[in-house]
Amino acid sequence: MVLVTGCNSLTGQKLVEKLLTDGNKVRCFDFEKPGDLTKNVDFIEGDLTDIVSLQKVCKDVDVIFHLQGMPIKNQHSRKFMKKNNVQGTQNIITIAHKLQVEHFYFLSSYEIYGKTKGSPTKPDDRKKPNTLYGKDILKAEKYCWEVQKKNQLPITIFRPARIIGPGTDDPLVLITLFMALGMDNANRLYLAGNGDNKFQLLHPEDAADAIFKAFKKGNTAGRIYNLGSDNVHTQMEQIVKIKEMAQLDCEIINLSPDFTKFLSIILKPFNIHYLTKEHVIMLLNNVLLDCQDVKQDLDWQPQHDNIQIMLETIEWYKKEKL
Repeated sequence: MVLVTGCNSLTGQKLVEKLLTDGNKVRCFDFEKPGDLTKNVDFIEGDLTDIVSLQKVCKDVDVIFHLQGMPIKNQHSRKFMKKNNVQGTQNIITIAHKLQVEHFYFLSSYEIYGKTKGSPTKPDDRKKPNTLYGKDILKAEKYCWEVQKKNQLPITIFRPARIIGPGTDDPLVLITLFMALGMDNANRLYLAGNGDNKFQLLHPEDAADAIFKAFKKGNTAGRIYNLGSDNVHTQMEQIVKIKEMAQLDCEIINLSPDFTKFLSIILKPFNIHYLTKEHVIMLLNNVLLDCQDVKQDLDWQPQHDNIQIMLETIEWYKKEKL
């Protein structure tokens, strides 16, 4: 039996598919049951702060894929977000150790690096997160390593770039697509800064594929793998290509870095999950991860670049949202 927490996430859905196809018995755990969950999956509803639910969900489990995180507060408080991300991870690791789970795979985030100095960013580079989620996940990671060093539980960590694809619920992506595709004659694509920065994305299928390859290979305890797309264009090159290839009839509007930051500040009191601090970092800074370790160890190659990821997402948005 394998357990996938965060099965409702884009990566979780793809990983569950791969595990089932491989013949594994799968149990899922998340805040709520998805409407299209296959009958071949055992699902338990709950959150990581509920010890009783976690003990139930981890019973008779051999391997745990821990993907359940809370990147933004959304309808929950910051206190609950932090408790879920940090204490929740500690809870499930503690229970996994007690139940002698064979292996624990943890989905971390590029956000633990913060504003990077060099490029591409290597797994052992400085970690100085400047987002709430990044700070939470770094604390969760540190606990993982405490357990790993004591040989209490074999743990493998994945640090993905921003995961985007069809079905995304990322506010920045959804509002951007709405402005570009759903505003009749007022269509706009906004470009923050001068557009010469590069921001790496990751398709959920590629994220799930890397995790699944590690599972099949085994013997990856103590390893950290960055995950991200190849052939990353500058933001300007990317937005021009996407507009052309997706045949978008919209105007590209440039926002200065200062005005972008100003918008982020004035929107914050209204609890609008667009142009948050996380989004400003994405729009104005470089995020490129060095993924050589995962390519060498697991023979993994991303099958989607940023352009393909955004084009797929646009087609999904046109079909499902417009």
